[in-house]
Amino acid sequence: MLAVPRLSTDARAVVNGLFGDALAAQGSALAIPTTFRTSTGDEVPLDRRSIRESLPGAGARVCVLVHGLMSTESVWRFDGREGHTYGDLLARERGVTPLYVRYNTGRHISTNGRDLAAQLQRLVRVWPVRVRELNLIGHSMGGLVIRSACHYGRHRATLVDRVRRRGPWPGKVRRIVLLGVPNRGANLEAIANLTSAALWSVPLPTTRLIGAGLDRRSEGIKDLRWGAVLDEDWVERDPGATERPELHPVRLPRRARVLAVAGSLVDQRDPERPSTVNRLLGDALVTAPSAHGQLGDGVAVRLCPKVNHIALANNRDVYDEIAGWWDPSA
Repeated sequence: MLAVPRLSTDARAVVNGLFGDALAAQGSALAIPTTFRTSTGDEVPLDRRSIRESLPGAGARVCVLVHGLMSTESVWRFDGREGHTYGDLLARERGVTPLYVRYNTGRHISTNGRDLAAQLQRLVRVWPVRVRELNLIGHSMGGLVIRSACHYGRHRATLVDRVRRRGPWPGKVRRIVLLGVPNRGANLEAIANLTSAALWSVPLPTTRLIGAGLDRRSEGIKDLRWGAVLDEDWVERDPGATERPELHPVRLPRRARVLAVAGSLVDQRDPERPSTVNRLLGDALVTAPSAHGQLGDGVAVRLCPKVNHIALANNRDVYDEIAGWWDPSA
C-alpha cells in the first residue's frame, strides 16, 4: 500500500486544483472533501452539538464564504492574519455567524455545486437555532459553485424538512456577493485551451507532449473557460472545443440581493471605455464584463481599480464596498 505524502494544507489545495478530479476518482486520501470550517481552519462537523462547541455564539443569520481555485479558507485573511476576514468583520459589524467552505477545486463545478447544496441543506437542518437568513460570498470559482448550488438546492429539502417548515435552503438566501467570478468565463483558461489546440496541430513529439500536459489540467479548471456551472454545460460536449457554447440559464434565489465585484490591474476612469489592459486581462484572470455577466437584471455591480484577482478576497476597499451594500442604512 502506497504511503500518502504529507502536504501542507495550501499545497494540498494546489494539488487538488490541478488533479483533484483524478484524485477523487481514485479515492485518494489527498482528495479534499467538502467541509465547513472556522476562519482558523478548524472543521465544523455538521451535528448540533459540534456546532455549539465550535461556534458558541451561533446566531440566526449565517454567512458562508466559498474560496476559489487552488485555495482554502486562508485566502480570506487580510495579510495572512487570523481573525481578520470579511466574515470576521461582518460578524462584528452586521451580526452574522461566518462559516468557510473547503472543497476539491479540481472536480467539475457542478459536482461541487451539488455537494455544497446538500451540505447547506444539512447545515440548516442541524443549526442550533432556526436559520432566518443565509448569506453567500464567493471568490472566483467559489462564486460559480454558489450559483450551481443555488440551482441544485431548490429540490434538496426532505419530507422531514418540509414538515418542519424548513424547506429548501435557497429560500433563506438574502444576499449573494460574487468577487471576481468568471460568470462568462476566464480568459487565461481560454488561452490555455487555444494553446493546447495549437500545440497538438504541430507534428513534433515535444510540442505534443506539452499539449498533453495542458490537456491534463483538471475538469474544474476547464469549466472556468466558459463559466460552466451545470452538468448540462459539459456533459456530452467536447472539452477541447474552442467555440463558446450556449450555457444553460441559472436562476438565483428570488429573495436574494446580488452584488458582483470586479477588480482591475490599472485605474479605469471611464467604465464605458476600459483601457486595453483591463479589457484583455481585467484583474489578471477575470474581466469586468465576465464578472458582471450572466446574472440577470437587478444586480448591483462594483469595480475596484488596482485590485488584482487574489486581493479581491482580502482587501479593505472591497470589504467597504460589501459593507456599504450589505445594509445601506447602517
